[in-house]
Order: sequence, then structure tokens, then C-alpha cells
Amino acid sequence: DFQRGVRGGKVRPYGRLPSPATLETMRSFLVLILALLAWLGSSRPVVRHIRSTQEFDRLMKKHTTQTGLPVIVDFYSDGCGPCRMIAPIFKKLAKEIGNKAVFVKVDTNAMYELSNRYSVRSLPTFKFFLGGRKIHEFSGAGEGQLRQFTRDVIQKAEFENVLLPAENLVKFYAAKDPSKSEEDVGTIYGKCASQVKGPNPENLCVGAV
Repeated sequence: DFQRGVRGGKVRPYGRLPSPATLETMRSFLVLILALLAWLGSSRPVVRHIRSTQEFDRLMKKHTTQTGLPVIVDFYSDGCGPCRMIAPIFKKLAKEIGNKAVFVKVDTNAMYELSNRYSVRSLPTFKFFLGGRKIHEFSGAGEGQLRQFTRDVIQKAEFENVLLPAENLVKFYAAKDPSKSEEDVGTIYGKCASQVKGPNPENLCVGAV
């Protein structure tokens, strides 16, 4: 029922109910907020300490096939002076970056299998992965290099994880190459969607555009 008020002897609507579309938008927004709060409640550690090779492999697979986030790995040792010096800077940077990248530490004394796999010869060594591929690496306690390579791999991740709506591709070819039919554009879009790693039930095109 509408709330009503009287003005000038006439009954006038005091307010209107939101339209179904508005209600649906509000409902979706509420679901998003609740999901975000639940996610925040799970409180992923700022820097994750790897306890096993299997844990590291699961983490790499998850962020390769599901999230697309870069993984930044600090190979260190407790007895290494430069490692102790850069550790608080690594943690501070992880807090600054937030959810744009995943920061992990690997103790080379405990995880020698990972050290051998990634040919770690000096400490600390930082390796930057995206999509399961090593993008950058350096050894030493250089804060400047750490920040520079972190920014670079995040920018690369954001570029490679751009969502391209189908209608935008249609508009692009309508302006640049009108000879292509909607069927041709659909084929191009489908080819792009087929290259997306991991589950893609909606067949979306996600990648460098």
C-alpha cells in the first residue's frame, strides 16, 4: 500500500514503491555486500607461509586457473641477515597491495624441494608469477626492485584479465570492419572465450584487449 497525504483536499501519493528493476538491483547489491563481508571474515593472511610442496602447488594452481592474481614469492632463511632486513618491507608491501596480488614466503631450509625446483642459489630471492609463469625474479634486499616488479606484475595481470563484453566486440567491428557479420563476430568471441583458463560456464571473453 502507498502512504498517502492530503493536500488541497485531494489525496496524493506520498511516495512510490521502487520498480522491480530497482528492487532487483538493490537485492543484488545486498548479496554482493554480504559476500564481501563473508570474504573479509575469512581473513586471508597478509603473507602466507608455505608449509609443504603440496600447499604451494595448490596455491599456484588456484591463482592460475581461478583468480588470475599474481603470486609473489619470497625465498628466505631465518639465518639470513638480508632476509630479516627485507621481511618487514615485504609484509608492509603486501598490506599496501591488498587483494591485487598474493604474497607468500618459502623457508628454503624446510622447503628445499621448492628451492631446487626454482633454482634458488642466493637469499633472499624473489620470484613473481602470473598464470603459472615466472615473470620476474631478483636476489637481494632491494626494496626498489621489489616494489617495481610488484607493480609491473600487477599491471600485467590487470591487463590480461580484462572482460570484453560481446556487445562491445560487435560495436568495434561495426565501426572498423562492417563486412564482418554478427555470426563472424560471434565466432571470434567464441574463440576468445575458449582460451580462458579454468571454469568459464558463461563463455566470457577475458584477456588482453
